[in-house]
This record gives sequence, C-alpha cells and structure tokens, in this order.
Amino acid sequence: MGSEGWDSEIQRVAAVRALRLLDTPREERFDRITRVAQRLMDVPIALVSLVDVDRQWFKSCIGLDATETHRSVSFCSHAIAAADHTLFEVPDATRDPRFADNPQVVGEPHIRFYAGQPVAAPSGHLIGTLCVVDRRPRELTVAQRAQLRDLAAWVELECTVVQATRWERDTARSRRDFVSVVSHELRTPLTSIHGSLELAMSRRFGELPPQLERLVGIAAKNTDRLIRLADDVLDVHLMQRGTMRLKVAEVALPEVLEQAVHAVEQVSRAADVRLTRDWPAELAVRGDADRLVQVVTNLLANAVKVSPAGGRVDLSCRLEGEHAVVVVRDQGPGVPLERLQEIFEPFVQYDVPEQRTRGGAGLGLAITRGIVDAHGGSVVAAPAAGGGTEFVVVLPVRGPEQDKPWW
Repeated sequence: MGSEGWDSEIQRVAAVRALRLLDTPREERFDRITRVAQRLMDVPIALVSLVDVDRQWFKSCIGLDATETHRSVSFCSHAIAAADHTLFEVPDATRDPRFADNPQVVGEPHIRFYAGQPVAAPSGHLIGTLCVVDRRPRELTVAQRAQLRDLAAWVELECTVVQATRWERDTARSRRDFVSVVSHELRTPLTSIHGSLELAMSRRFGELPPQLERLVGIAAKNTDRLIRLADDVLDVHLMQRGTMRLKVAEVALPEVLEQAVHAVEQVSRAADVRLTRDWPAELAVRGDADRLVQVVTNLLANAVKVSPAGGRVDLSCRLEGEHAVVVVRDQGPGVPLERLQEIFEPFVQYDVPEQRTRGGAGLGLAITRGIVDAHGGSVVAAPAAGGGTEFVVVLPVRGPEQDKPWW
C-alpha cells in the first residue's frame, strides 16, 4: 500500500473510531435492520460490520455467535476496498480463489454466499458493511440488491443519528461543566473584590474623596450584580443537572414574604414604586425557606423593574384548600400573550426592549419556575386586570418530598 493508501486508511479508521460504536452494547436501532435484511434476503446470517485496523467487529449480528473476526479473513475488507461503493457479492466462496481456503469457508460458519453493501460514515469514509451470508451458493435478485442498498443507507442514517446525538450530549455536558467552572471561578474573586470595596466605603481606613467614594460605590454595586449573576447561572446549571436539593422544613410563609419585601425595598424606593402587602398573620407550608424567599424576591424585583415611577406592586397571599397562593401584580406594560410561557425559559427577558434600562440576564424567572416545580407547585403569568402582569405561585401546604432533587 502506497503512502496515499496509508493516509486514506488512517483517515478511514479514524472515521470508524469517531463513531464510538466499537465494543458498545447491541442496539435495537441496528438489530432491527439486520432482522429485516435476514428476512428479505432469506439468509441465516446478517451483520452490521465495522472494519477496524486488524479486525471486523459486529455492531449487530443475527445468526452468528461471534462478535468479531480477524480482518485478514474478513470478506467485508474486500467489500470496502472498492472505490465505487458498489455491492460486493460472492456467489460461491469455494470457487473464488480469494476465499476458497478461508477458515470461515472451510470451517464454521461454512460461508458459501456473501453479499456486502459498503456503509459510509458521515465523513464519507467507508467504515464497514451491511452484509448477508448463506451456507449455500446463490445470487441475489435485482430486487434484493436494491433492498440491500436501501438497508445500508438506513444503517448510514442511524450512524449519523448516533454521532449527532452523542455530539449534542457531549456538547451539553461540556457546556454545563464550563458554566459550573466559570461560575465558581468568577464568584471567588468577585466576593473578595466586593468585600474590599465595602471595607473601603466603611471609612475604617479613613475618609475617601467624594468623587472616589462615588466611584467605589458604583464598583461595589456592579460587583454585587455580577455575584448575583454568577449565583443565578450556577443555580440554573444545578437545576438542569438535577444536582441541587431542597432543605425541607416547616416555613412561616408571612416571614418569607416579609424577607422578600425587605430585599427589594431599597430598589423600589429608588424607582418610586410602592409595595402593597396583603396576607394572613399565620400561614405555614413545608418547603425550603431560603429558596421560597428567592422565588418571591425574583418576582418582586421583576415587578418593580417594569413598573413606572409612581406605580405600585401588589404582593398578596391566601390559603385555598391545601394550597398557598402567592400573587405578585405589577403595573408594567404587560407581556404579550404569546410570550407568557417563553419568559420562564433561561436567558429570556421579562421586560420589553424599550423598558430594558435596569439590566438583567433573564435567569430569575427560570430559577423561580425550577424552585416552584421542585416544591410540587406551579407558577403562571397572566395579564392583570387594568394592565400589567400577574404572577401566581401555587404551593402545596404539605410541601415537596424531603430533600427532593430539582428537575
């Protein structure tokens, strides 16, 4: 074999291994094809064969106990050697000088007839065959040859699907791992920077010039925003992986609501948006208190962000049967009906572009939905009477399962 031939063979073997099918368990997607081939060709043996460096390995095997054979005795090696990808057919191996003394001809499985249609990888390299074998001399009919070609094309399609699915899965895993690492690596230095800025603003080491104090304050605020963003990204990452757990205990819901209001009071005052409250003095649910505070805080923060100066955000809670119902109503421009479900997806902004003056990564509502779902509840958005949007959170009083994993 010349240098060009070796280069081509190296690329071909690389294509075989890139599929990552070698030595994997049987799959119905391929076994289904060999069963059909066996019936249509009326043969005892049908195989999906992948030709590696020194062996042929059977991804699917009907009628044969072996899982692989040495490449030196492989009929399929001859089949993939043809440059035109045509069907390779041996009517009677005992009369063919290439195979007459082949161990598979003179011994088990006593091959007499072989027909193999080359199978190409998505890259175009021939990786193996869909082949049928009989123990008696014969030839395929014209119709059977066409059928074998069609079935081989089906094998190629399945290989493409397997490779694409694996690529997507690997990409998703890499993306999740990247997000996790970046979130952790960002948060550590940001926390240190934020602490240093807060210390500088505390005047513990002396007064700062007014202009410098203002700049340090801006830096501290933006650092705090980046820390929240890193936390939100990490929350979404953990939710999608199902590795975050709730710390379930009895929770006084009025205390949760008070903490959430306190968390957004400064922002609401700065935006000139009034917060109204309406809930009973006592209402207990089982859940994760910190995460429930996060839910209500996210909803209130969004409501304040979209409400006009001089507007109002209403927060209420009531008991309905076995469920606690929390409602957050804003006076913003409202959300188009077609976007009411979309806004709960990661990185989708709640506010409309012309209102987008106070930032946000579009993660808050996705996290809110994840937390509420994990509690066995639901959260929906709907147009509010008189304008704006109403978010309704329904939580079962009995709470979720203990330490329930998310998603």
